[in-house]
Amino acid sequence: MSTKKSQAKRGPKSRKKPDAPVPPESVSTFPGRRSILHPIHLPFAASSSSSSNSITTVTTTTTTANSSTAATFASPSNSSPSSWDTPAQFASVRGFTVPSPPPGGQTFTAIGRWRDLSRAFALQNKVVEQVVEQCFGLFFQYLYPLTPLVHEPSLRHAFSLFASQSSSTPRSGMDRVADTSLPAPSPRPSPRPPPSPWAATSSGATSASATEALACWNDATFTLITAVCAEAAFLLPKNLFPQGEAVADLFLQASRDCLSSYLEADLESPNANSITIRYFHSNCVHAAGKPKYSWHIFGEATRLTQVMRLHDEASLEGLPPIEAELRRRAFWIVYMGDKSAAILNNRPITMHKYCFDTGITTAYPTGIEDPSVSVGNANTMSSPGDSHARRFIAGFNANLKMWQAASDLLIQVRVFQDQKSGELNPADPPNQVLTEPERQRLDSLFVHFITSMDDLPPFLQAHTFPATTDGRASTTEANQFVIQCANLQVSFHCLHMVIIQKFEDIAFFAPGAEQADLRKTEIVRDMLRVMHEAPFWSLQVNGEPYVEKIRLIGATLLSIIHRNQASPLAARARGDFSVLLDVLTRLDSKASDALKNTSRWAM
Repeated sequence: MSTKKSQAKRGPKSRKKPDAPVPPESVSTFPGRRSILHPIHLPFAASSSSSSNSITTVTTTTTTANSSTAATFASPSNSSPSSWDTPAQFASVRGFTVPSPPPGGQTFTAIGRWRDLSRAFALQNKVVEQVVEQCFGLFFQYLYPLTPLVHEPSLRHAFSLFASQSSSTPRSGMDRVADTSLPAPSPRPSPRPPPSPWAATSSGATSASATEALACWNDATFTLITAVCAEAAFLLPKNLFPQGEAVADLFLQASRDCLSSYLEADLESPNANSITIRYFHSNCVHAAGKPKYSWHIFGEATRLTQVMRLHDEASLEGLPPIEAELRRRAFWIVYMGDKSAAILNNRPITMHKYCFDTGITTAYPTGIEDPSVSVGNANTMSSPGDSHARRFIAGFNANLKMWQAASDLLIQVRVFQDQKSGELNPADPPNQVLTEPERQRLDSLFVHFITSMDDLPPFLQAHTFPATTDGRASTTEANQFVIQCANLQVSFHCLHMVIIQKFEDIAFFAPGAEQADLRKTEIVRDMLRVMHEAPFWSLQVNGEPYVEKIRLIGATLLSIIHRNQASPLAARARGDFSVLLDVLTRLDSKASDALKNTSRWAM
């Protein structure tokens, strides 16, 4: 008999209590809002309370190991799938124990996944609730300034629901191991939110649709929670998160497995968190030393931003304020990631104003960091008087403007190169001489890029590093500004170097190889000064893209050494390269090995 008819079997029924459902007021049936919901937008008004009692947790069928839609972080050589029911059945990824996906036909609830994850942590003598809380704290302190893609109050509220549900049903055996060092959270009902304005517009908020939405909410929420934890575990250095390496694969595997179980529904009805989850997965895989796999996952996030038309501000009309803001941030994060991959890893540009019929009209992000934007007050955005929210988003937007200015300039250089290539006959010698209008156009764009950092607020200027490293400004807010400042300054010098190199290709500057190389060494010196003044932990938390920027600068120095063997520039470049190599070694990055091997002949 098929699993769909399993409930019709005769015989004594199990006395095991079913998984406690997520309170129905935490679920939305509004299309594209399955992930973590902001209660003011939840569709269950007080009138639906009678039907909510009949809602039970719904299981979702996971994909089989041979399914083409299965996407896990496990080794490409698919081992035979095993059940998560017993703690002995685990697969190994990068030397750590991770749960294997279930066999075909077996169903899982998100709460069941949570308990399986708890058992896996128990094998390491860890409590999953404690580790998640630690991951959240570290993520919002060190990583959120660069990737503000989640709403903290909603995320923490959802986690509390999972923790309370997980502890509401008595457990035995291995489950009790996880409870030895931390009392389980007491189950507590979630306060019913006020009537939602979306309730009237949501089509068919019936018991069946609510049940389906409940299952989707559980899966999407579990996926996001574990993705955030994986981001912290993979990206943060050991001195900030000593146990991160031991739990990173557990979180990422759990998140990837759960995403694959509702992949089709997520692609058909995506929201901001759909992009965020994939962006975090891509970052984790990149940090694990798998850039091609990372690029594939990032491509999913890119296609979602395109199909959701997030380049058009009009696509955000009618959305709840927080969802609209998170979609703006998701678009601009993907936009910057697309440019970073093109410049640092030679990937094609797929997100530019010329790619869209309307151009890019999406506004820059505003702010949702105001403490008043809580789980019970999600309609409130940051007030004009909230100085921290304004200053925090100012650093994020400054990064956007800088990358946008650099992208416009590099695209224009490519256009001029293609135009001149098309004008040539095969027998004619190449002629890259710019016309006066072309030179003026590039001059204007270059000035726009160089001055993009001129209006930075004082707390994001490089000269503020000494004030934040002497112990007088050790608050979380100050640390966030240091992280943003370190990222801005190093990214600026890296992009400046790339632009100078592109200008050389089109003979933009006056002839003279040594002058061009001297100009490059000056950029390197400016970048080294920033790296010397910034706290080293701020370099570490900027992650693998930061390392790739340093690697690009190092490759430029190697070229200068090779071209100027008898010049004093070679000695300067060797000295600067030694400093860069030392920084890469201290960063302990997987991307540094290739540069070390390449540099042996030059040193």
